[in-house]
Amino acid sequence: MVSIGAPAFLAANGYVVAVQDARGRYASEGLWYPFRDEAWGQQQDGFDTVEWLARQDWCDGNVGTFGGSFAGFNQYLHAGNPGPHLASMFVRQAPCSLRDEWVYRGGAFELGFMFQWAARQSLEALRNRATQLERMALQRQLEFFRFRPLAKNPLFSDPFDWIKDYLRLQDDENYWKQFDVAQFHQTFAVPTYHLASWFDLFLGGSLRNFTGMRNAAKSEEARRRHRLTIGPWMHGPRTDSEPDGQRVGEVDFGPDARFDYKGEMLRWFDYTLKKVPGDFESSPAVRYFVTGLNRWRISDDWPPKSVVCRQIYFDSRPSGCARSLYDGGLTWTPAAEDTLPARFVHDPDQPVETVGGATLYSLTAQRPGDPLGWNELNAEAGPRDQRKIEERCLTFTSAPLDADLEVTGPVVAKLFISSSAVDTDFVVRLTDVLPDGRSMLVCDGIQRVRYRESNYQPSLLEPDKIYELTVDLWATSHLFRRGHRLRAVINSSSFPRFDVNPGTGESSASATTTVIAQNTVYLDRRRPSHLVLPVDQT
Repeated sequence: MVSIGAPAFLAANGYVVAVQDARGRYASEGLWYPFRDEAWGQQQDGFDTVEWLARQDWCDGNVGTFGGSFAGFNQYLHAGNPGPHLASMFVRQAPCSLRDEWVYRGGAFELGFMFQWAARQSLEALRNRATQLERMALQRQLEFFRFRPLAKNPLFSDPFDWIKDYLRLQDDENYWKQFDVAQFHQTFAVPTYHLASWFDLFLGGSLRNFTGMRNAAKSEEARRRHRLTIGPWMHGPRTDSEPDGQRVGEVDFGPDARFDYKGEMLRWFDYTLKKVPGDFESSPAVRYFVTGLNRWRISDDWPPKSVVCRQIYFDSRPSGCARSLYDGGLTWTPAAEDTLPARFVHDPDQPVETVGGATLYSLTAQRPGDPLGWNELNAEAGPRDQRKIEERCLTFTSAPLDADLEVTGPVVAKLFISSSAVDTDFVVRLTDVLPDGRSMLVCDGIQRVRYRESNYQPSLLEPDKIYELTVDLWATSHLFRRGHRLRAVINSSSFPRFDVNPGTGESSASATTTVIAQNTVYLDRRRPSHLVLPVDQT
């Protein structure tokens, strides 16, 4: 939040603000390995910093933390060993599991984001390493010479070891456990404001941390220590000069979508650190923005108790409104017993491109005046018209709605599938089809089929055998207007957002060959592929 002047703003409102560099970056010595030293391991840099701040004579012993993304996950990592003086957190857009909501999703590698983030972050680490090497070699030679064992001098290590480990150790549960906050939800009781966004890469993790920490709380008072706001935005705050969050992807959500990051953070810290009475004492725990309606709602829980899950089924009867590889229907009743399946070909060397979504990467050059690159990294994100890729996808579209339909909460696709390959992916997108034909993305998800049963024990497919598959589209709150249609768009790739499944059963980190997959989605009454939608009944 440095880009919007949050440190200066908080300092001007009565707080002492300290900004810490991670090991191996900027002014900090040491080795750059994201999150390893901020967690509950040997170093515990976050714990040490909080306790050092609390001991200063200008501190009253209560320390709050703020920030998002990298700094957001660093805050969540306090859950494994919170210091006694950590009194409040304001966390924007961060995961619960580094593996499942940062590096991978549904077993697929977050290629576009991870490679650009690795390059950006490690570029500074390389500069830092050069400075450290020069200092040691020219000023502290004896210390440099005395390091043992010689072959493991950390200044000769690879600043990209971490990204190689992320790729190499995908199935190593012990490795990823050190970066999984969920195991500490029950014991973490620090008041925490969770800020999430519908079109942000870390939406799923933000929701998991809020619901996990709140549901595991041992008292009503502990439950009240958590707040959740979900806006319609992409990743990161903008500068003060921009209409924060109103324009997202190809959609203008109106002035109500704007959000006062700094003001909300100040109110939270005044309430939790200075004990200033405010709206937090009486207001519901959850505030969320309904896209389509373009208004905020409040709730005591997430998802709201007014939500009822309904199944809407894929059907072979043409909708007549989609130019797609397969134009099917979407109906509230299951298909007939003898309905034929829908088939398509997935060629890993000809992947379907990514169009929008909760992603964070760019195919454009950095824009002037954007020092941290939020605009650039959000260049491909948000709600966007999917028609440009639907010709290469299966589509299932409902009839025009005869009344408004509000979908609020977790969205899941239940597919019955088979493949000629031993491994493949299924990507599912939910879109809002407007009367003018635009097919605007609402939410989406991906599932690598070899991880259908376990994150850490992959199992290959028996070619052409039918399997049940769950694809998690995370969540949304969207009003489908009367006269609009719902559409499910299905294929097996979203490149370069995710790595392309080679189909050989190998990881794309090591595979050198690919196979073309003949993929099938079943639609009959015994194998009724469908979406599970959380429909608001109010």
